[in-house]
Amino acid sequence: MSDPSNDPRSGPHSDPGNDLRGEPREPGNDAREPPGDPRSEPRAARELAPDVAEADRLIAAALADHVRMPAPRRLHDQLARRHLTARRPWRSWLPPFAVGAAVAAAVTVLVVRAPAPDGAALAVDEAVGDHLRIVAAPHPLDVESSDIHNVKPWFTGRLDFVPPVSFIGDDEFRLRGGALAVFGGHKAAAFIYQRRLHTISLLVYPDAAAHPRDEATARGFHVITWSSGGIGMALVSDIGWDDLRQLEARLRS
Repeated sequence: MSDPSNDPRSGPHSDPGNDLRGEPREPGNDAREPPGDPRSEPRAARELAPDVAEADRLIAAALADHVRMPAPRRLHDQLARRHLTARRPWRSWLPPFAVGAAVAAAVTVLVVRAPAPDGAALAVDEAVGDHLRIVAAPHPLDVESSDIHNVKPWFTGRLDFVPPVSFIGDDEFRLRGGALAVFGGHKAAAFIYQRRLHTISLLVYPDAAAHPRDEATARGFHVITWSSGGIGMALVSDIGWDDLRQLEARLRS
């Protein structure tokens, strides 16, 4: 076994606790030059410096190539459609929009603003309904008489008004009698006249609003309405207009 003292690797240069001059090193006191001096860098770092610089150059070149790399075709097409497609002028989409708005307005008018029947139309429809109940009833008359002085007093106490009817009837329009009716939610008087085989109903009812005379046809029946002094009247029959107007003239004389 060799003597360590004869080993050429031993000595001041092989002791990590001694410096190059063989003097002991103080702990924490490393004999190095200031970091700014390249000569003070460790040998290994100086040897690696060219490799680091080459790596930095390659990374920079790769980044530059990446920046210059063209965008994918899909992204290019998407951006072109969004920003380069020619916009249609507002006049090109105005006609379809106008048509759609007009159709919507028409539907709104037809559905929401459907015209409701006015008071005159309701009165005509109710008068025809009362007339049909009279002609269809097995015993339509509450009082049967051809004398107006028997028929008119019969309503006393059964109505809260006096029917202003004075026509007693004649050979062309014979009085058959009278009956109670309901018109506009109120009790009404019905005077029944006969013209040949045609039944004519005269409905007398309270009507605070003054309505002008009117003629209408509903469900095949002719109707003449008028009002005066808070009382309304409706003359209903399936006879011709001329005959119905003649009876109206006699009732209003």
